[in-house]
Amino acid sequence: MIKIDTFIAIETKSIYSHTMEQLQQEFTSIQSNDALQILAKNLTKSKGHFLHGAIIVEIDGVPITSLFDWDDCDLLWPGFLTMIIDYLRDGFGETSISLNNIQWTIEKIRTKPNHLVIFSSKRGMGEMSKGMCTEQDFLQAVLFSAHQYLTLRQQDTRTQTLNGMAEKYKNLSQLAKNCL
Repeated sequence: MIKIDTFIAIETKSIYSHTMEQLQQEFTSIQSNDALQILAKNLTKSKGHFLHGAIIVEIDGVPITSLFDWDDCDLLWPGFLTMIIDYLRDGFGETSISLNNIQWTIEKIRTKPNHLVIFSSKRGMGEMSKGMCTEQDFLQAVLFSAHQYLTLRQQDTRTQTLNGMAEKYKNLSQLAKNCL
């Protein structure tokens, strides 16, 4: 079972807490009732230039990414989708997120009847998490979560930074049809 959710910062800051308990108080899921209000407030504060948040990936109940992996969601999502598109083209994808020195990778394991994927996250000090699931489950979770994020962001008028993500989402949707 794979779960992918996007969290956004409740308040825009330059530094967030160093414990998971505190981070859980500083970020909220985009599925929360007040996500649109928080989004509007943060984008107003940043003049539409960035939105701090994190993409949380859990595989079989094991967190692969966490709130420690926060960055600008408008950079995280296009990078994540680019990595998946690369994976669909040649069986491997990789992305590095600069603010917090995070590296994500995805690779294909060819098995029958379904291919598997190994998704891993490496943080600055060498801490690594990885999980494995079916390719189909992973792609469905990515498409669902990316659609949720795009839908929320499109409810705000400052979507100029999302044109690239929307194009990557369309491209990924087309490529993924062959796997789903």
